[in-house]
Formats: sequence, structure tokens, C-alpha cells
Amino acid sequence: MHNDMEQRIADERTHVTDLDSKLDSNRTPYLKGQLRRAGHHLDDALAGLRHASRSSGHTDMWLGFAEMNLQMAAQMRKQVQDLVKKFGGPERITEPGS
Repeated sequence: MHNDMEQRIADERTHVTDLDSKLDSNRTPYLKGQLRRAGHHLDDALAGLRHASRSSGHTDMWLGFAEMNLQMAAQMRKQVQDLVKKFGGPERITEPGS
């Protein structure tokens, strides 16, 4: 179970990194910030997974924590991805004030 979740975390990190690399820091600072936050959630998910491996009696709690953070990261990435697609793709999207 831990290996499956670890792989899901790694896969999501790849999606986040790929999307982030397509966005321009000057034109989409907020969206890039959202992806950075998604990366922090993935860090937390991985930490929770490690705690679950070492924990006695609290394994389910840590696995739940890891799953929650993985889901939050995936949701944030999907929202950014949807906005980028809606407003013309990574080459065309520009945030107001940028």
C-alpha cells in the first residue's frame, strides 16, 4: 500500500512540475504559486507516508493525512490546468496586472 501511494505522489509531482515548466513567471505568478503550494502538499503527503511507516498505533491516521494532502495537490494542479486551458494555453495566458 505504501509503495502504491508513494508512486501516486511521484506521479502527481511529475504532473505539477510539467505544468509549472510551461508557465511563465512574469505572466502567471499566481498560478505558479498555486503549483508551488501543490508541491508543498506533496511534500506533506510524503512526510505522512514516512510517519505511517514508522508509527505504531497511528498508521491509519498518517495514511489518511498523506491521502488528504495528495488529493489537495491533485485538485490544485487540476484547477490550474483547467484555467490555463480555458484562457488559451500556457503561451497565451496572462494574469491581470502581470
